[in-house]
Amino acid sequence: MSVKKSDVLVIGGGTAACAAAEAILQAGKNVTMVFPNGGSSEVSAGSIDILGVVPGEEPVICGDYKEGIPVLLEKYPNHVYAKCADELEQGVKALVSLAEAGGYKLRGFDGKNVWIPNMLGTFSINAYVPEMSGDGVLIPGEEKKVLVVGVKGNVAFNAKAAAMSYQQYQKKIGGKADYFSAEIRLTGWGDRRKVSDGELADYLDTAEGAGELIASIQTFCRNNRYPFDLILLPPVLGYVHEQELLSEIRKACGCKAAEVQALGNSVVGYRFTRALYRGLERRGARLLRGAKVTAVSPAENGIEAECTVGLTDQLHPGEKVAVHASSAVLATGGFVGGGIKARRTEVWIELLDKKLGGITADLLDRDAVSTSGQEFLRMGAEVNEDMSVKDEKYNGRLFACGGVLAGHNSASERSGAGIAAASAYLAGKNAASNI
Repeated sequence: MSVKKSDVLVIGGGTAACAAAEAILQAGKNVTMVFPNGGSSEVSAGSIDILGVVPGEEPVICGDYKEGIPVLLEKYPNHVYAKCADELEQGVKALVSLAEAGGYKLRGFDGKNVWIPNMLGTFSINAYVPEMSGDGVLIPGEEKKVLVVGVKGNVAFNAKAAAMSYQQYQKKIGGKADYFSAEIRLTGWGDRRKVSDGELADYLDTAEGAGELIASIQTFCRNNRYPFDLILLPPVLGYVHEQELLSEIRKACGCKAAEVQALGNSVVGYRFTRALYRGLERRGARLLRGAKVTAVSPAENGIEAECTVGLTDQLHPGEKVAVHASSAVLATGGFVGGGIKARRTEVWIELLDKKLGGITADLLDRDAVSTSGQEFLRMGAEVNEDMSVKDEKYNGRLFACGGVLAGHNSASERSGAGIAAASAYLAGKNAASNI
């Protein structure tokens, strides 16, 4: 088994892992990341939600996330933000900078949350949105004509249904726009009746696909009896050349244009995670992609992780590699990301060899969309004030951050990326100082 050495090891490849690695690099230490993929960040909206809602029987919408955090901590004193809120600004700044270094721009709104239309036909609350979606932000009281464009055969986004839904939902948040819809037909992929988001994004990355889309939208707008102020498109404008395509659509139609926010769409998540990886590699991080950590154990003056690198199946066992570091950061995500495992009623964190107990009736709400959220989602790893794992055998050298932590319900709070950035920045900074 070969051995690789590093100042700090980061286990995971999602938003929290990247933020932790950036904090370590800022501290002047070298870092190695080991991960099979980007976890839940691969199918994220590519935006940064910090705190949109304080859950409860009467949930509180947070227009200003900084003002919302004290309200959240008063209701949930053991929340993750109680330990890392002071690092939030630096963590988010590091994440935004890292994404931009990889070619992915995020737009912030002076500490305020904004509402942005999504693929479901409703509006999502965020603190930072991809530049590709920036023009689509709802401005309360603004009257405008909005065209929602869909592509025939792309079943993931129904433009007509979305436009009708936006028209109604906007009333709850002060919107006064008029929404219209159009479904255009692209012929470049032949006579196929159905096409996935990924296939459509691949096609629109080609000159032929981009040209056909621009011409179709431009023709519709020219034949319409009144001009539009904004065009909303599905989040599939390409994996690589999406910014150029959006710019050309704006120029051709003479109005603003934006992608709606993705929900479970791999196109935007791919753009986001790959930009983070590019940013890290340009700043000197070592990334072991397609690798999986199978065990973590304390070692002399540090932490050792056993890894399997490369393809693994019945015929390919993969390459066994050990990574020795002075300290390590566990950023493997929660239930969705894969850091927390569950089978029937039992829940555990595999890499910590830690059982979190069973899911009992008092942790479940029969209402799947309960405004208080599902209590079992607050299960996770317990950490000290410096984000080190509460287990003496690691001698304070193993830290944890992001979705794997206990004490938060990011799905109900709309706080996932904020928790990832703040907790990861603190964990990474302390891991780097522990050398």
